[in-house]
Parts: sequence; C-alpha cells; structure tokens
Amino acid sequence: MSFLVAAVVFVGVLSAVNLFLLLAVIRRLRAHANVLKHVTAPPAFTPPGTRLAGFTAPVTFTSAATVVGMFSTDCSACDEHLPVFAERVRHLGRDRVVALVVGGGPKEQTFTAALEDLATVVTEERDGSLYTAFGRPPFPGFYLVDAEGTVTASAHSTDELPIPATA
Repeated sequence: MSFLVAAVVFVGVLSAVNLFLLLAVIRRLRAHANVLKHVTAPPAFTPPGTRLAGFTAPVTFTSAATVVGMFSTDCSACDEHLPVFAERVRHLGRDRVVALVVGGGPKEQTFTAALEDLATVVTEERDGSLYTAFGRPPFPGFYLVDAEGTVTASAHSTDELPIPATA
C-alpha cells in the first residue's frame, strides 16, 4: 500500500512541476509577442500599380515594358543576380532596360561596366531620387515599368519577372 501512496505522490509532484514549467513558458511567449509587435518589417518590393514620380535621374520609360534592375554594392546576392539579369535582358536593347546601382566604390564601377552595353545605368546613393521613387526596396529587385511610369510587375529574381521575349 505504501508503494501506491508513493506513486500517487510522485505523479502529483511531477504534475505540479509540469504545470509551473508550462506557466513559465506561456509567460515567456507573451513577453516575446510584445517585443515582436514593435519590430518593423523589412521594406517590401514596390507593388504593381505604383506610379513612379518625383525622380530626377536621366531615365524615361518610353517602352510598353521597361525592365528595371536594382543592385547594391554592399549586397552579396546582387553579385549572383547580375550576370543572370544581363543574360535575360540582352535581347531587349538599351532603351528598354534600366539598371540602378546604389552605393559606391570599386564595386560600383564593376557593376556599371558589366551593364553599360545592355542598359541605361544610373548610379545613386541610398537617398537617390530613383531609388526613393521606388520606395527604397530591398536588393536585388527587378521590375517591369510601363510607358506612364507605373510598376506592372516586381520580383526578387529575374526568373520570376515576366520579361518580354522580343525586343
């Protein structure tokens, strides 16, 4: 009989410890939820339908579908996306492709040299007017812009962007 009493007491103590641990975890999760409410989300890509205005960069969107590629000199993913972008837009011609290179230094010159034959290359700092007109999106970013300067598609990769097949 004493064995049964000991077993019941043990299960009771174990259940009480489990209850206290569960309450501690719930309290910790609530504290984390309050912290996460105050964390801001990273900037999103410029959504389709956004009208670009107020930029002073020497760019005009005269085509039905101008492809815009945004690259940053301090973005490691941009190094990988640059050759893919160059290959995907090669057939379009310079007047239908804009490449925005944000940053500076020797990497800016490398990006510009790789794109200058394929696109109108614009170089700016992070507070530049074209980058700001797009809403300061993350890098790399790829867009289709119509003749009125309205974003019609946006993507993180050129593979996701519906680039026209013909020039």
